Amino acid sequence: FSKDDVEKCKQKDLLEQMMAEMIGEFPDLHRTIVSERDIYLTYMLKQAAKQIELPRASENEPRKYIPAVVVGVVGMGHVPGIEKNWNSDLKIQEIMSVPPPSASSKIFKFVLKATVFGLLGYGCYRIGHRTVQFVLSMPATQSYLQRLTEVPQQ
Repeated sequence: FSKDDVEKCKQKDLLEQMMAEMIGEFPDLHRTIVSERDIYLTYMLKQAAKQIELPRASENEPRKYIPAVVVGVVGMGHVPGIEKNWNSDLKIQEIMSVPPPSASSKIFKFVLKATVFGLLGYGCYRIGHRTVQFVLSMPATQSYLQRLTEVPQQ
């Protein structure tokens, strides 16, 4: 990247064009990476910008508030979304929860685990079978087994 490329990316028109292309090509990606983050950033900035209640000397004294001063540093691509969401009622719980896994993803996980364990078991069987055959074919093992099977005469 050259300095000119960085300056081009700072231009609002180019950024809006890139965002429009991303929405067209990858709507789910845009929703997850940009739109949901815009909602989250807006919600958090609004929470931080709530008025601060001053302590009262008595219950009869009226409540006094001072405005909170907040500086939010966000990426240029999030500014339009934050502006759009600022005066709307944000449903933050919808984006803060992870949906339960679908039936197909559960089946896929089960099949994947079964395949891995099946291949592992088959590999152990093949290696174990060959190892046992190799050990049994060794002369030392054969003589030991022969001594074990001999019946002592009385």
